[in-house]
Amino acid sequence: MVFTESTPISLKPDKSAKKQRQAWCRARTKAGRPCQAPAVERGLCFFHANPERLAELGRQGGRKNRRWKPEPPGVTQKPLKSVADVGALLEETINKIRSGPFDLRAANAIGFLAGNLLKALEKGRTEQRLAHLEALVGCKGGADIEAFDFRSVKEQTHEEPSAATEGD
Repeated sequence: MVFTESTPISLKPDKSAKKQRQAWCRARTKAGRPCQAPAVERGLCFFHANPERLAELGRQGGRKNRRWKPEPPGVTQKPLKSVADVGALLEETINKIRSGPFDLRAANAIGFLAGNLLKALEKGRTEQRLAHLEALVGCKGGADIEAFDFRSVKEQTHEEPSAATEGD
């Protein structure tokens, strides 16, 4: 057998390929521009040649890519009124993820919402504690009470002691 050095495929474009250009769809889009899809039959692309199939294919794609799935039977609504309730929900979600197929997008959403709920519960708890302390001290917690004295140190030191102790 004799081997010759030659390129197995031509690197130059075939001269006949210029003559056999891809035919494009002759139809126009809804915007009035020419359709840029390749023609398959009668000078039209698949969708312009079969407009009745277009809606059905769109429905199939929509059903296939639907993200929300109905809840499986047996899923109950749980009250989430305390940190322990949120902890139980997170524990259940983590166990479902580890045990088998569980939608990770739903798990991410549950984690995000649980974090926000924990912040809200903590804020509510802090507000309750503050209201309790205000009740013990005897102040009403209105906007007229300043928690901080924003005057400069010089202004605070030149304050008359009798004016500060008048209410006592």
